Amino acid sequence: MELFDKSGISRREFLKALLKGGVAVSSLPFALKILGLLDTPAYAELVQKMLVPYSRSLDNNRVQCLVCPFNCVLKPKERSQCFTKQNDDGKLFTYAFHNPCIISIDPVEKMPLHHYLPGAQTLTLSIGGCNLHCLYCQNWQQSQKRPEELKMAAKMDKDETLASLEKKGLKILAFNYTEPVVMMEWICELAKFVRPKGYKILIGTALYINPDPLKALLEVVDGVAVGLKGFTEEFYKKVTGGTLKPVLDGLIKVKEAKKHLEVVNLIVPTYNDAEGDVKKLCEWHLKNLGADVPLHFSRFEPMYKLQNLPRTPLKTLENAHKIAKDVGIKFVYIDNLAPHPANDTYCPKCNTPLIKRVGLRILKNLIANGKCPKCGEAVPGVWE
Repeated sequence: MELFDKSGISRREFLKALLKGGVAVSSLPFALKILGLLDTPAYAELVQKMLVPYSRSLDNNRVQCLVCPFNCVLKPKERSQCFTKQNDDGKLFTYAFHNPCIISIDPVEKMPLHHYLPGAQTLTLSIGGCNLHCLYCQNWQQSQKRPEELKMAAKMDKDETLASLEKKGLKILAFNYTEPVVMMEWICELAKFVRPKGYKILIGTALYINPDPLKALLEVVDGVAVGLKGFTEEFYKKVTGGTLKPVLDGLIKVKEAKKHLEVVNLIVPTYNDAEGDVKKLCEWHLKNLGADVPLHFSRFEPMYKLQNLPRTPLKTLENAHKIAKDVGIKFVYIDNLAPHPANDTYCPKCNTPLIKRVGLRILKNLIANGKCPKCGEAVPGVWE
């Protein structure tokens, strides 16, 4: 017996009745999944969506997404691999729009960014979905779901976002936890509205994106933390489902755009911890991004589909840190492991400890006017 009687009330009428009866839009995904109605056109009408500018129409009412290197070709009603884009009647729409599943006030260090307004708090937003499928994803409950399958924390259009920033007295709007690339239409709308009012925009991204969308995204952001997952095509294909080259090309574009940039490499035991690969990553970083761009080595914690692996050994992280410093990168950090001397920022000239950290907390910050107070050496970053 069907839960929904097709001979009686229509699906659209039933959905409206649910809302009239007090069921919140944010609660609908769970109820409709049980009823088998999640993918119906009637539910789609209740979810706000937006046309995706980076797309093209194909024959047989198909459409191609041009946001990321997967370049998904979708038949009518098909979803993209990132869970957020759908072919509706031959046009590409994003369902990652105004509907965050995470709203959090976080220190900027959580991005992680160590050279951007240390200790500053951010309003951090995130919507379900991701175009990569990392085997170790820490936020897989959100990243591997359609946006409308998750409970909406609150509707966040440009007016509501500005009101939240003003109410909480925050000056930074950040996008993290899941992948900003798959919600870039929403990010661009919000950023274009709040940025002229003096707010800063930060993203934490895997940077798996095509050149034209990246150019548009970089026009509205101020700082970028990029997760460079590994340094071989084999690793990217096996662990993330993506490829390495677009990420490297994107990093160079971020640098050329003169955006604040920091690079994060999560070291996964037996997968990307070979010293030779770490050295190649560091040498590429030095040659293409420069000695001043901070590099973070982050400790892996067994998560999602790699729970069989151990945490990254301390020695492995310290070896990676030494390799990077020996190559010539000035600012190298160890993350997800505290306390440790490599959590801190040091003067690149006289080695004076400038910023003392424990985890995400700033214990002291001696940088004055962007310089070391002892020797006067300039420290690259955004300090005020």
